[in-house]
Amino acid sequence: MLNRLSRSAINISKRTMSTMQTRQPSSKEQTIIDQVVSLYQCRPSEEAYSHYREDAVFHDAVSIAKGLKSIKSQFNGMPKLFERSDTQKLEVLDDQQQPNAIVLNLTQHYVFKGSSTPEKTLNSKITLKMDSNGRIEHHEEEWDHKPNKTGEDGFMGKIQQWRKEASAKMVEMGVSSDTKKI
Repeated sequence: MLNRLSRSAINISKRTMSTMQTRQPSSKEQTIIDQVVSLYQCRPSEEAYSHYREDAVFHDAVSIAKGLKSIKSQFNGMPKLFERSDTQKLEVLDDQQQPNAIVLNLTQHYVFKGSSTPEKTLNSKITLKMDSNGRIEHHEEEWDHKPNKTGEDGFMGKIQQWRKEASAKMVEMGVSSDTKKI
């Protein structure tokens, strides 16, 4: 079964997201935020990955990566796809329902590599669920603030979960988790 936050804990509607207050992060949180955002900016580093547990889970609309090695492969693969990735907006949200999480509103602009370079701007809700030692145990990215589907969402959710787990495994087989090999 997928190790993830409960659906009620991570489902925040777009309406709720737009009215949720922002807050200032602590200095420790700011360090984690800066390092995680560097992953989205196609700048993976061992320093960024040091904030994750070995058994951490990353879940977005494309993949469910289980374990740090798989998470590294997901983010290490981004510089292979994107010419650049620029952060356009970053807010720390004050989510009183998730006291052990850092919740971000992130707008990222991606420029794909290639001669006919397509571009995409994506706004996401990022939830970093922290363990008692201050390390990331679950990293959830909801594109356009839409909840990710899993097996808990019935038959089609189960199919999507299987596809995302398979996608993460395929990336892991083709992209090194070693940041020195990027």
